[in-house]
Amino acid sequence: MPGRLTASMPCLAAALLLCGCSSSNPELVAKRETGSAAVAKGEAAFANHDYTAAAESLAVAVNDGALNPDVYSTAAVKLVVCYAATSKFDEANALLAKLDAGAPNLDQVNAARAYVLAKQGKMAESRAALAKARQFNRAVQEFKD
Repeated sequence: MPGRLTASMPCLAAALLLCGCSSSNPELVAKRETGSAAVAKGEAAFANHDYTAAAESLAVAVNDGALNPDVYSTAAVKLVVCYAATSKFDEANALLAKLDAGAPNLDQVNAARAYVLAKQGKMAESRAALAKARQFNRAVQEFKD
């Protein structure tokens, strides 16, 4: 019996890797699919500098709570930039505060903070935030209009 259990472990591990542990929860799977579609739509609008449309889609994805942490962090950074581009500085700063708590992409978080500060006319603080971003990753891209 122990031999059979040990032999089936690689199959179980492969199934979990391919399908994920939450695949048995259809509601969570549906939320993730909806969130992923919203991220894709938001990223397309973001690439076209349509920050209003991007913010709408990205906010849906970020606020539904079903994205994996890396996707959430990337989408949230873009949402911060969208908020700043549309002069919603309170929303941008509130989301930055959440991201400061341990986002895996602190270089991008600080680059987004630099963008928010520049939009507010705080150029010295913006340069400092960009310098901090470059401490994490010298190649981090600056957000610009």
